[in-house]
Amino acid sequence: MSAPPPAPPPEAEVIRLARLARGLSPEAAAARTPVRLGGGRWRHIEQGYTRRIPFTPTAAPAKTLAHMANVVGVRPEQLDGAGRGDAAEILREIKRQEAAEQPGPGPADPRVQMALDILTDLPPRVREEVLRRLSPEDRKRIDEG
Repeated sequence: MSAPPPAPPPEAEVIRLARLARGLSPEAAAARTPVRLGGGRWRHIEQGYTRRIPFTPTAAPAKTLAHMANVVGVRPEQLDGAGRGDAAEILREIKRQEAAEQPGPGPADPRVQMALDILTDLPPRVREEVLRRLSPEDRKRIDEG
C-alpha cells in the first residue's frame, strides 16, 4: 500500500483556488505567464509534488510563484499570509511596474479597470467572443451611448 500524497503547501492552495475562480485550466493560466511555465509544471506546483512513487515534494521559486499569482489575481498579502513573503515582494514589484506602464497622464478611469476586470474574469472562449463581436457599429454605438 502506498503512502497518501503530501498536502500541498499553503501558497499552492491559494493559487489553485484563484485559478479555479477565474475559470482557467492550468494550461491556460500557464500560457498567460511571462515566465516559461507549462500546464504540467503548474499542476505540480499546485499539488506540491512531482512524482507519485515516491512522492517528490516541489515548491515554486519565488519569481515563478509571483507570476502565477499575478495571472490568477492573487494579492501580495495572500502570499504573505501563506508564508511566501519572498514571492509577495516580487509580486508587489510586478504590480508596481504594471501600474507604471499604464498609459495616460493620470490615474485610469476606474470604469475602464472594471470593464477590463470583467473581461479578464470571463472564460477565455467567452472573452474571445465578446472581443470578436465588437464590430465597428458596436464601437460607434458604445461611443454614442
